[in-house]
Amino acid sequence: MKYVITGGSGYIGGRLIDLLTERGDAEIVITDIRPPARQRPNVRYVEMDIRDRAFGALLEVEQPDALIHLAFVLNPMHDEREMYDIDVNGTDNVLNAASAAGTGHVMVASSTTAYGAWPDNPVPISEEHPVRGVPGYEYARDKTEIDRLCQLWAAKNPDRLTTIFRPCIVYGPNVNNYLIRFWKNAPFVPLVDGVDAEWQFIHEDDLVDAISRLALERKAGVYNLTGDGTVKFTEIAQLLGLKTRKLSLRTYARLTQALWKLHVPRSETPGGSAGFVRYSWIASNEKAKADLGWQPKHTSRETLEITFQAHGLIAGAPAATATEPQ
Repeated sequence: MKYVITGGSGYIGGRLIDLLTERGDAEIVITDIRPPARQRPNVRYVEMDIRDRAFGALLEVEQPDALIHLAFVLNPMHDEREMYDIDVNGTDNVLNAASAAGTGHVMVASSTTAYGAWPDNPVPISEEHPVRGVPGYEYARDKTEIDRLCQLWAAKNPDRLTTIFRPCIVYGPNVNNYLIRFWKNAPFVPLVDGVDAEWQFIHEDDLVDAISRLALERKAGVYNLTGDGTVKFTEIAQLLGLKTRKLSLRTYARLTQALWKLHVPRSETPGGSAGFVRYSWIASNEKAKADLGWQPKHTSRETLEITFQAHGLIAGAPAATATEPQ
């Protein structure tokens, strides 16, 4: 199998490449704006921005069996137009290139944030539920548009395989982003409108295990990828030794937005994200389990503890990670 992987130099891309090469005879081309941390046999690197029109020419030449699109901005940017250009316009360019090159299987990373955090969300959310995003939160808003672009591409290309996978929050010992710093810098744990919010986490190894199965088994469709169980905010407060504080949704959103606009270093999310600590956006992983024979090795709670230990946020040695999936 031959793969082109956008964003393949990232920590998820690198781990996925390791699994694909271990589990089958794989030839891989990485496209990224920076080179991978290490060289691997049968893996080539091409420096390229996903917005570059040359991406189409690359697919024409390489003719991969599958294209795995992982190149996105995770940490929120104050320049929303630039973030939109990279994430949404970049994805549009990738899909157009795949259309022209006749790529047979296109896989794209979406997110459970694409469902949005809304009062009427079912618990849990299945893959059939519409993606609605949140207008004031650029990451969720862009992921929603990306997801819809992929759904439209699938409808226009019924002869191709299209896979959309929607992970929840990805944690693990190698993750270091604003979602980690959210807890590192928290002076307290918010209970918005007095609600003890619940979040899901998926371990980085469980995520790449699922993605590799989707690729190797050539599965089409939409898949939520989450760890089992949830973690309540009061549990997180207890783990971190922080107090909880009740705030109204309006107050929390205004406070978050004010800090965001002031570019306060410890505030990395806009006010539009407040709903995600108020309303449920818990997603079901039953489809992935049934279709792939996949079972996450770590629960949401275990993943959270492993991550906190790796970053020195809680006492004790980092918990042992699962053995390499076979």
